[in-house]
Amino acid sequence: MIKREEMQELAKRYKEPVELILGSHSALDAASGARNYGFRRIVYTTKGRAIIYLQNPILGKAGEVVEDLPKHAREEMICVYDPKELKKKGDWKTALVIFDNYPDIYKYLDEFLDLECLQVPNRAFSVYLGGDERCSKIEKEFSIPIAGSRKLLKIENRGEIERDYYWFAEKAGIPYPKFYDFDVHRKGIRFKEFVDEPMVLKCEHAKRELEREFIFASDSNDLEEKVKAEMELGNVNEEGLRRARVEQIVLGPHANFNFFLSPIDAEEEWGDVDDFYSELYDMNLDKARFCLANELLSIDERRETILDGLKRLPIDVQQKIKKVPSFEVTCHIAMSLRESLLKDVHKVANAFLLATKEYEPPGIIGAWCLQTLITWGKVPGKAIEYGLYDVPPGEDVYAHIPVTQDVATRHGGGTNVHMGIGSQYANAKHNKRMSTGDRIALEIKRALNLRKLDKIVT
Repeated sequence: MIKREEMQELAKRYKEPVELILGSHSALDAASGARNYGFRRIVYTTKGRAIIYLQNPILGKAGEVVEDLPKHAREEMICVYDPKELKKKGDWKTALVIFDNYPDIYKYLDEFLDLECLQVPNRAFSVYLGGDERCSKIEKEFSIPIAGSRKLLKIENRGEIERDYYWFAEKAGIPYPKFYDFDVHRKGIRFKEFVDEPMVLKCEHAKRELEREFIFASDSNDLEEKVKAEMELGNVNEEGLRRARVEQIVLGPHANFNFFLSPIDAEEEWGDVDDFYSELYDMNLDKARFCLANELLSIDERRETILDGLKRLPIDVQQKIKKVPSFEVTCHIAMSLRESLLKDVHKVANAFLLATKEYEPPGIIGAWCLQTLITWGKVPGKAIEYGLYDVPPGEDVYAHIPVTQDVATRHGGGTNVHMGIGSQYANAKHNKRMSTGDRIALEIKRALNLRKLDKIVT
């Protein structure tokens, strides 16, 4: 196991860190942020995806209007197959490394260390380089400091490890969808007893192991029939079903909350702000500062294939279509939240953060994303505790409830929607354009100037 202390010692020696980014997912946002804060960036990808970064190069200086794109490309960008061609003293500002396969990077870790690279983690990084459900290769072999969380990447593999994000959500005491047990047999699944509630089965797609199959049903009988049909079509198989999860369907809008936890800010004094936070929410100053250091940057929601197209059809046509809709994430759009509900999201996010800090120290570092379904229901406690002032004394309290559907312990997948224009909550706090990629680079810059790079890496 690679120890954090080892990575911290490496980071302490860095003079001109370079952002290292796996070319997929949210790499454009990360590369844009690196450019905006004066850092070199290396995007490593494969032939199949190189077109993304060749046709969308991130060039120029922060604030510079790039009018002559070919000229900037000639002067600032280098494309190589072999990382050994990258020299620290070269004129390049952005580099594109094209591998046959993503895991080829393991052959060149020493070269990237010589370039003083800091890996910016995204989901593609943990999936393509993790090696298994525990991300063992990243934890044991990826000997480059990660600007974020190393040991928490694996908790996204729900149902495949014991301490997945549901485990942390339970420890945090925050709402998440309840799940139902079932048996797997040769032709599908069988519930021990009938469940009269809408539900969804989440499992690996039989033909695309990195994609997930979602099967929605009105009750357990309906789900058994649909799973049988999907097995006959070859979309799911017995092996995938044994690792699958069946959850209740929580009715409400989906919202991804993009946060950034700054270990530097968590050690700072905040004047009256942390004193009042500590007093109002009955926690010590260290915990108060930790919560304050968790910045809400932005909110986005997903659009999915084939579901989104199906929803746009008239209801009479929807009812006649026999094809089970699939739910591959395809697009993201920006959104905001009713302001009074931000208090509920902050409480859920803080509880999750504190749980990761307690059970897997140092906890989440840097960019992360809380993916929720916001529903409505009866809540425990007094109305005043929820900021509600129109509930008569003694009456049941009903309020919005953020239910944790997923957690991303790295750069979120929807942040490209804020690239170039920034994120509304981050923009307001920093009084300038600030996407997640910008915030990552800003933290690296601050850490470098304060000689605290070791604080932000694992």
